[in-house]
Amino acid sequence: EAPLSLIGQFGFNSGRDLDKFAGFNYGTTARGLPYLKDDVLAYLEARLIQEIDVKTHSIFIGEVTAAEILKKGNPLTYAYYHQAKKGATPPTAPTYIQGGPNSSYGESYQCTVCGYLYDPAEGDPDSNIPPGTPFKKLPDDWVCPLCKAGKDAFKKLD
Repeated sequence: EAPLSLIGQFGFNSGRDLDKFAGFNYGTTARGLPYLKDDVLAYLEARLIQEIDVKTHSIFIGEVTAAEILKKGNPLTYAYYHQAKKGATPPTAPTYIQGGPNSSYGESYQCTVCGYLYDPAEGDPDSNIPPGTPFKKLPDDWVCPLCKAGKDAFKKLD
């Protein structure tokens, strides 16, 4: 049930560049650390034990110091994100697979920043783009619902 705006804000932006919690309903733990109250099932708070640099990412190892289940539901998994939310792997990622869905409404386009697939058959309901809207007919100011990149960051899939 997580909206694409939440996934984009927290998944494709750095906290060094912007306040990820801006515009979202959040609370703070007893230690004063923020957590989202809406569109999440639970939170974990951890004390950093070790940070490991693995070239493209950092792995953080922590000791859980607090946790709370906020509501029951099904968690958003990586597989579900790709299948149902139409999230994709950016072409620059080592796990990228060439190709993607096409539609009777026109060609699909992929964001080169985050890998989001724009499928004309589905449109972009969160941005009031109705199903059946070809990519070329999107407004000039339309942006990727995940990472907020402009239309110029998209490329047509073969």
